[in-house]
Amino acid sequence: MRVLGLALLLLGIGQAAPARAVDGDQVKALCMAGFNAAMGAAGKTPPAGMGEFTCTCFLEQVEAGSNIDQARSICRDKAAARYPVK
Repeated sequence: MRVLGLALLLLGIGQAAPARAVDGDQVKALCMAGFNAAMGAAGKTPPAGMGEFTCTCFLEQVEAGSNIDQARSICRDKAAARYPVK
């Protein structure tokens, strides 16, 4: 679960940026880059689909009005429940 949290932390998206001002494709690309970097740094190979699931969740949460921390927490928990990483 810490690895996923780190991946989402590495997004690099400013907290003050309104969700509508952020391009969804850019958000997902940054999310995937952060996710992959965090997994690699932890020496973990994520299950197939975990990155896509997590980053889609994150984008949906932000677009629905969640702040960055809320979206990160919600999606970290959902991904951890769906994709156990050993």
